[in-house]
Amino acid sequence: MRIAGGLIAVVLVLPGAASARISDGAGLGFAWPADGIVSSPFGPRAGGFHPGIDIGSLQALTVRAASAGRVAAAGFAMGYEGYGNVVVVDIGGGFTTIYAHLARPIAHIGELVSRGETIGIAGCTGWCSGTHVHFELRDHGRAIDPIGFFGPGLPLGYTPSLIQGG
Repeated sequence: MRIAGGLIAVVLVLPGAASARISDGAGLGFAWPADGIVSSPFGPRAGGFHPGIDIGSLQALTVRAASAGRVAAAGFAMGYEGYGNVVVVDIGGGFTTIYAHLARPIAHIGELVSRGETIGIAGCTGWCSGTHVHFELRDHGRAIDPIGFFGPGLPLGYTPSLIQGG
């Protein structure tokens, strides 16, 4: 489309489902759930498929809700075998966030949590090889890459070059 002065306007149309439902009121997206870097990205890896991101090299063990919602599961939960202690948050519209391998959950089933609220303590429960947080985003049960849903200004200078092992 041409506009005044010969400039061309480009309109970016994004699918409404994911971004509209999981973005906070300010449109900034998810808050970073732990003070660390991505040690294992979403996607294929040796031995299979990794359905989330691992956040390691932690500067603190506090795990925070990436988005507001209601806690659907906490602790060792059926359907999350191998994940150890989890906190699962229903963020609406069929979307859930999962925080796994926790030393212990702090949030309780049925509790409403706010974006950035402490919901657990990072650890190494379930199938893991060191202290980290496994973070997943699911759309009606299907894992999707959460990286694109984080707002600008991720802590610790997060850049794709900080993704290790991927």
